[in-house]
Amino acid sequence: MGTVGTLITLFSILLGTCLPIQIIEGPKDAFVLLNSDAAFNCTVSLPWTIIIWMMNSTPVLTITPDRPIITDSQFGQRNYTFPESFTSELIISRVSLKNNATVECSLQTDGSQRANLFVQVEGKLFFESKISSVVTDRSTDIVCKAEDWNPDPTITWTINRTTVHSERYTTIVHPPSGHLYTAISTLNLTLSADAEVMCLAAIKALPQPKTVELNITVKPSSHDWTWLIVAIVVPIAVVLLLIILIIVIVCCIKRTKHSESSYQDEIRKISKRKHLETTMGDQKSSGLENFGMSSESLDDFNIPSAVPATSQTNSQNENANIHTIKVPMVSANSFGSQEQIVNQYIINFPAYPQKTRHVTAV
Repeated sequence: MGTVGTLITLFSILLGTCLPIQIIEGPKDAFVLLNSDAAFNCTVSLPWTIIIWMMNSTPVLTITPDRPIITDSQFGQRNYTFPESFTSELIISRVSLKNNATVECSLQTDGSQRANLFVQVEGKLFFESKISSVVTDRSTDIVCKAEDWNPDPTITWTINRTTVHSERYTTIVHPPSGHLYTAISTLNLTLSADAEVMCLAAIKALPQPKTVELNITVKPSSHDWTWLIVAIVVPIAVVLLLIILIIVIVCCIKRTKHSESSYQDEIRKISKRKHLETTMGDQKSSGLENFGMSSESLDDFNIPSAVPATSQTNSQNENANIHTIKVPMVSANSFGSQEQIVNQYIINFPAYPQKTRHVTAV
């Protein structure tokens, strides 16, 4: 490839010795990110015969009025023809770090013009520690790290979109490892209000700097213990309230169970009392009551004025369940001045077997 390029160059020089052409505008320096495309323009006057593109003095593309002569697939071209000029655009596809070189546009009569191609690498940018809050009016260091860049990036800071003076931060660039640089920038920050802090890393190949940002909240100083007291007391109060609520609920449940138990016991007592009364009533109706006494008066016995003893004897024979009770004769002196005599009567009372009632009639 080198031999062919040299022959073409010599041939173009021989042809262009008598042609009055010149380079109107040559290529410019280009800063290109790794794996992207680079482009260079060269504008020449009419009539032109041959244009040769070289990198580090090695021909990579030759253009004639008929057709381009491409010696490497990484290189291509576009043409732009104007009434009084012709522009050739060299395109380098997917550049790598080895493409850092000098690009040259050469003519036979007017010499050549050169430009430089700079292939750059965009690395990572991040905060070493993501700080979300700081204490008011207390100095705090925030560290921003740019890793795997080429060349080493320029790092700047902003607070609330306002650029921070360079005296407030320091940047240290570590030696490259495999052509890649690492830079660490430390910002000394003192805030009295919430702020948005931004770290920016810039290289020429980037249209805009790469950025990372932090939203920092400012808290009261350490001597103000109000927020700490609130943070401690509130959870404790909540826990105590929950414990008291649980105790109250347990007591209510126990009281409800006790009330139900007392009600059931009372029902049992009433049932037992009724059963006892029923049993006593049955016993009274079974012969414990005194049928010889009446709740009215003694006149209810209707004792006859004179009942012969013989009639009582006959009546006894008729009813075996009638017992004979003899009422003794009592003197009237025993009850006062009344001088009547109560004769002995025989009064018959019904009674159950084996039960005897004794009544004294006055």
